[in-house]
Amino acid sequence: MRRSIWTRLGILLIMAPLWHACKEDSPRPDDNNEVRGEMIDDLPYGEERLQQMDVYLPEGRSTANTGVIILIHGGSFVEGDKGQLDGMATKLLANGFAVVNINYRLVNSDGLYNTPPLHRASDIIIDDQLEDVSAAIEFAWDERNGWGVGSDKWYIAGHSAGATLAMLYAYGDRNGDARIKAVANWAGLTTIAFSEESEVQELDPEAKELFYRVVGVEATNQNRQAYRAASPYWVASNSGGVPTISVRPENNSLDFLPDYSEAQYESLTDLLNSRGSVSTHVMIQGADHAFNPPSKQDEVVEKTVAFFRAQ
Repeated sequence: MRRSIWTRLGILLIMAPLWHACKEDSPRPDDNNEVRGEMIDDLPYGEERLQQMDVYLPEGRSTANTGVIILIHGGSFVEGDKGQLDGMATKLLANGFAVVNINYRLVNSDGLYNTPPLHRASDIIIDDQLEDVSAAIEFAWDERNGWGVGSDKWYIAGHSAGATLAMLYAYGDRNGDARIKAVANWAGLTTIAFSEESEVQELDPEAKELFYRVVGVEATNQNRQAYRAASPYWVASNSGGVPTISVRPENNSLDFLPDYSEAQYESLTDLLNSRGSVSTHVMIQGADHAFNPPSKQDEVVEKTVAFFRAQ
């Protein structure tokens, strides 16, 4: 069973950029959304081109009561832009949260979709992306008083690959000061770990190449720990994690691809609850991987906001 899961999850990840290019795996903005408050576009948090953020600051904010949500877009670690989540950011803003919607450096996709794929290392791997998340949060933290937002109600949310990054940050050493109190996993992958390298052999060449570029090492027995370190479930098993809401779209599979997220989210939720990080997982009926149609995004926001406010 594990081999079958790895094969299909690999295909799902490798196909995601193609769906993304067609704008099918990104939440579509609701044209009725209106920004009420202050917005700062393309604010640099580092020196690299992609190290930028959009900041949404609600009306009537205060350092005593205004919570902050860090928002991370998806795109299989190789694509995407913060603009994908403009609609979600605006919805969260309307609920009284300040939102920091970030870009981050991307894994190199050059030649990834060749037949056969070009085998090459990426200068940027998942650890670098997590460093960007950390740098963005540090920058926002330093600006919090000037923005007029609070210090004790900070959360993180992400979609797809962005959700994986959000969980890895929240559960890992970078959140050692427990600044992030809770995380929202919107259709993210919770594990790419394996027990034996033979489990990886059934993966499509493109999927193996993607994982190699993302993690930075080949999927071999001697590198098992590197793949566990890139898997939120395994990181949480060591740290205990933080409270997490995992939000699963009902139609999370595409074409012939099966959907294993229900079992993954149940396992993650059970693990976190057993470690004292009170967590839950929910399903959005009628939603696809991007939580479209747009009306479904209201449900995602409603459940996420309720969970964050309960922390």
